[in-house]
Amino acid sequence: MRHDTQHQAIAAEVAALVAARDPERLAAVITETARLRALLPGGPIEAHGRADVVARFHGFFAGFDTVRLVSAAGEPVGDRVLIHYRLHVTRGTTRYACTQTAICKPIDGLLAVIDLLCSGFREVLDEHVAA
Repeated sequence: MRHDTQHQAIAAEVAALVAARDPERLAAVITETARLRALLPGGPIEAHGRADVVARFHGFFAGFDTVRLVSAAGEPVGDRVLIHYRLHVTRGTTRYACTQTAICKPIDGLLAVIDLLCSGFREVLDEHVAA
């Protein structure tokens, strides 16, 4: 069983890789046979295999000018790891906040199963909220 600090490190790494929008680096933490199930504001999606899963994550943020990681957290849930992160993204002058929470099954240190819930892109209207 991994220690909580290891789960936190996994969460921070995955969140940073998602925010970096670097498919090759993200692929390095996902198994070849990975499965993603995600509930998005537009409806559920499913992806199978490393390439398809990585392409889905990349597609979530491809249309934005910037993606910045604001926070990340992770903790054990039995044989799974909970990963939660908050991103701030921009498109032109419009700013959005987005959170994603995933319950993941790791195998040999790589993510094999990812069940994800996404908040969608919520426009940030408050001038005092950093984007």
